[in-house]
Amino acid sequence: MAITTPTIVNELPIARSGPFSFNNDEDDANGAAVACVAAPGAGKAIYLTHITISGRLADIAITLRNGATTVMFGPIQMQADGGGNFSKDWKYPLKLTDNTALYVYASAASAFTLYGEYYIGQAPIA
Repeated sequence: MAITTPTIVNELPIARSGPFSFNNDEDDANGAAVACVAAPGAGKAIYLTHITISGRLADIAITLRNGATTVMFGPIQMQADGGGNFSKDWKYPLKLTDNTALYVYASAASAFTLYGEYYIGQAPIA
């Protein structure tokens, strides 16, 4: 597993909304990244606090992306038939670049599940 260009933050208090969650039963994240959470808007960012990934039908490596192309977390190797489960809670949230969507990408065209929790944050309160 590799984390590239991550930003883990403890910049509280900040103006924020949420918490929110997303649940993807994914089968088409191979060849192109698939959006999990839309870009939040100018001056706002997604702060990821939890992720759970489960493989189902084939061995695959899954990456979370900061936008469609920048690997942010992973790859996480999932085994066939649900043999691979991964769960991560961040004590300090993993912050995406401002106004950037959260994407997922898989190394093979195989179904997997992805659940996450996050909030939307703005610049730190002065």
